[in-house]
Amino acid sequence: MPTALPLARPLRLAVALAAGLLCALAVAVPSGHAAAWDSDRDGMPNAWERAHDLNPYHANASGNPDRDGLINLREYWRHTNPWREDTDRDGVDDGDEVLVFHSNPVDPDGDDDGKRDGDEDKDHDGTKNEDEDDPKEPCQANDDDTDHDGVANEDENEQETLPGDPDSDEDGVEDGDEDADGDGLENEDEDDSPDDVCEGDHDEDGIDEEDENDVFGVVVSFDAGTGVLVVQTDDGELTGTVTGETELGWSDCDCAEDGAPSSSALAAGARLETAALEGGLFYVIKLLCDENAEGEG
Repeated sequence: MPTALPLARPLRLAVALAAGLLCALAVAVPSGHAAAWDSDRDGMPNAWERAHDLNPYHANASGNPDRDGLINLREYWRHTNPWREDTDRDGVDDGDEVLVFHSNPVDPDGDDDGKRDGDEDKDHDGTKNEDEDDPKEPCQANDDDTDHDGVANEDENEQETLPGDPDSDEDGVEDGDEDADGDGLENEDEDDSPDDVCEGDHDEDGIDEEDENDVFGVVVSFDAGTGVLVVQTDDGELTGTVTGETELGWSDCDCAEDGAPSSSALAAGARLETAALEGGLFYVIKLLCDENAEGEG
């Protein structure tokens, strides 16, 4: 047994070296594994970035493609979609949920009261949570309107319309041009605020952006003597004659309460919602109502 003693020290040394090597490997392996798990080391796993159409080889933790105020890294932490400004579709942008209201961006009814978070009024100021950011959010981040019907996704539920269908009741009239509550205000105008910098006529053509699709054409000229009317439409100029049989009317708005317009309303620049022509004669013309115009009987 005495011969075993000299071997004990080398054996212990070998064991210690082996243990040291294992420790070195233990440190090295996670490092390599982490690189594979998060190649650009921005805190978001490759798999999550790929699943959300982000580049896993370019550090983009601070990116914000949906402009909702929540950077990509926070979107990962909160399990939200970096390309959708309102992941749970409750009317409140993800950034506002996390940073302003401190609510759950993936739970549309955080207090389980049967009302969407966006329709609540947390600070009791008369403005719904979903509309609180309208005056201050940049136009690029303005509320989504998936079906381009003039009604923001966040407001479609209030109008009982579908955010993915521009004509929910299939009556030939877009949801934004309807008046669901019968108050004389079209659906697309219901939530308009004078403080919303994204509302208005940004191309300065005399037509609000949300009303662009309402216009059939604009009067180029009208000769009261001959009755010849020239209208500029998206498809070119339309020329015909207005006669005593032509049905003149206002679009569905307050001007209609003052009676039908006369042919003098067909001045250059007047906007038409409808103009029906047959055999060179206009038989129906409906003018869009100017807020400053008065009906003529």
